[in-house]
Amino acid sequence: SCPRRPIGNYLFLGPTGTGKTRLVEAVAECLVGTADAVIKIDCAEYQHSHETAKLVGSPPGYLGHRETPALLQQKTLNKFHTEKLKLSFVLFDEIEKASDALWNLLLGIMDKATLTLGDNTAVDFSRCMIFLTSNVGATEMGAILRPSLGFGSRAIREQHQSGHLDDDVSGRIARASLDAARKRFTPEFINRIDQLVVFHPLSDRELLRIVDLELQNVQRRVFESHKENAFMFYVTEPAKKFLL
Repeated sequence: SCPRRPIGNYLFLGPTGTGKTRLVEAVAECLVGTADAVIKIDCAEYQHSHETAKLVGSPPGYLGHRETPALLQQKTLNKFHTEKLKLSFVLFDEIEKASDALWNLLLGIMDKATLTLGDNTAVDFSRCMIFLTSNVGATEMGAILRPSLGFGSRAIREQHQSGHLDDDVSGRIARASLDAARKRFTPEFINRIDQLVVFHPLSDRELLRIVDLELQNVQRRVFESHKENAFMFYVTEPAKKFLL
């Protein structure tokens, strides 16, 4: 990667519940061994300009300068670095809700891999993977997958529920999401994105697989917390559909 930019800037688009945040956690688990390495910033908490002080810290002389340390400090970014792998993960969740002040900070990080804190110290983001998530385009996706009228509407719904969308429908979903992003976000933001990924709404088939994974997690917790009286449980298919 370019030494004056982050390792990568990634924008994930798609409806809530399609695994955008989970994918970032999985990347951290695979590369450094724990999902705790992901620094998560919920942009809904930074809808007002003054709230960005929680990220960069208050300048000297302001009330609470020493009581509110910056969230994005260098030691926080480097916490999970090792001799073999110096890599950080920063996730900005629901970026469409961010204030203008946060947008300006974000554009600087994505372009120059640098952030200046309130006390004028610089933070280096050149060893960071920057992930951004957004629900922009979710409505347009839903309109394609769940059409109420028109030729082929039933076929599209059946394709989605089976988890096998044909190339035409899949392409329409991707284009709708990308078009919505370009309308919502500025060109200078889009131009800083290295990879834009569209997450399709999950089908029942995929959601049932997630139910199985969650049930396995429950079973694992039973074994770990009740070692002397551990037991195995079985969930019928109708019960799984009820849980879904």
